[in-house]
Amino acid sequence: MEETHKIWMTCMTTKRKFEVEKPDVIVLKNGRYAYKVKCPWQGKNEKDLYAFKFCSAANYEAFQLRKDKDSTCDNFQEHTENDAEREGGESE
Repeated sequence: MEETHKIWMTCMTTKRKFEVEKPDVIVLKNGRYAYKVKCPWQGKNEKDLYAFKFCSAANYEAFQLRKDKDSTCDNFQEHTENDAEREGGESE
């Protein structure tokens, strides 16, 4: 069973708080790790706003594993769909 942790994020511009599940993890220029999430609202002139929150290297590694697992599942699904299309095309 996979645990889902909800993370409270604070918008850098509006200082409003919101909760997310499985946020993306990035490496900042200073080498530290941080969650990065697009805020559920927009700023002035329809500008996208983002929230950041420091996290650990373990969180980054878990994100990389999850990302690799998701991309493997997506690739498998694409190959399955392509195989089904080929089989359908050859039988005509």
